[in-house]
Amino acid sequence: MSVANRGRQVLESGAEYVREHRRARLGLLVGIPASVLVAFFILPLLTMAWMSFLADMPPAPLTLEHYIRIFTGDTYITVLWRTAVLTVQSTIIVVVLGYVLAYSIARFTKRATIVLLLIILPFWTNYIVRMYALINIFQSGGVLDTVMILVGLANEPSGIMYSHTAVLIGLAYVWLPLATFPFYASLTNMDGDLIDASKDLGAGPIKTFLRVTLPMTKNGVIAGIVLVAIPAFGSFITPALLGGTNVLMVGMVIEQQFAASFNWPFGSALGMVVTVGVVLLIGVGSWLGAGGKLAGGGDE
Repeated sequence: MSVANRGRQVLESGAEYVREHRRARLGLLVGIPASVLVAFFILPLLTMAWMSFLADMPPAPLTLEHYIRIFTGDTYITVLWRTAVLTVQSTIIVVVLGYVLAYSIARFTKRATIVLLLIILPFWTNYIVRMYALINIFQSGGVLDTVMILVGLANEPSGIMYSHTAVLIGLAYVWLPLATFPFYASLTNMDGDLIDASKDLGAGPIKTFLRVTLPMTKNGVIAGIVLVAIPAFGSFITPALLGGTNVLMVGMVIEQQFAASFNWPFGSALGMVVTVGVVLLIGVGSWLGAGGKLAGGGDE
């Protein structure tokens, strides 16, 4: 019997066993995704956690030096604080603009599919290309300067490149479409009769929004916040191109430690700090989605 025939028989007998045994089918369905999760997420995360406690590249003794350096050094405290501030600011901007945009599409736009396609269109463009487009707008003598001079808001070109403002606008621009879609999904799934009932009972637009619309779309809002805040906190391309060394974010420092300085243990420690922050953010989002109250809504 050839090797090919024997292999075919083994596969056929294995397939027959799986078909006849329910637990084998369940194990196969669960085992494959679990194996992928372990191989490409759990093991790399554990490796990064282990390396963050090494004094140098392995083999090396264990140490807490890298974490002490992060939380006692003014440079890294400043970077973490700047990263947190930019993340909060960009998330607030994206949530407000994305919610207004999604609400307008859901309530007033008949051709919602076309508008949503226009919103997602930038995601089909290379990330670097989009950043260089913003550079052409923000640089001295660029589109922004030209417009400001024409309307009389500036006398000479100055640009906003390599500034906090440039990075903030860049982050908001990049992640705005990502937040718009969960907002739109929540608004379209909302029962419009409740809004009409609220108006019929004498509630004004603001009270109706705070007491009916916002609580009913709470999960979409939380999903949008998480979807924006997590990638914004770890961004390094946007601040590197729009902010340079003037606006260092933690993602840039991690990239430098791995790619330029080759200080993988310290880069791993910074990565673990970011990971803990992301886990906490997801935990808070899950808690709010499950039972927290938002804008007077809650689980009413």
